[in-house]
Amino acid sequence: MKPALLFLIALLVSSCAGKVSLTPADTEYIITTLDLLKTRANFASAEDSINIKLSLDSVYRKHHTSAADYQAKTVALSDDRKHAEAIFGAINDSINKK
Repeated sequence: MKPALLFLIALLVSSCAGKVSLTPADTEYIITTLDLLKTRANFASAEDSINIKLSLDSVYRKHHTSAADYQAKTVALSDDRKHAEAIFGAINDSINKK
């Protein structure tokens, strides 16, 4: 093979090796985040804080989690920058598609 072709193959393999794959837990986190964003977007500016809390709690219940668990997962993402970029990239892509 030509050296240029070998270089391109090596480049392709190395770029694919660095990609982060999303787990089912990551996908659930992304879906939960999108539902929370949709719920928050529907609040009026003068919405009662009790109604806001109840609405957000219903999203957490729907996804079998709690606000504390969701926040802990969000904080845990700071441990792995590439993983966090993949998750927030997926969230951003989902928002931009709608």
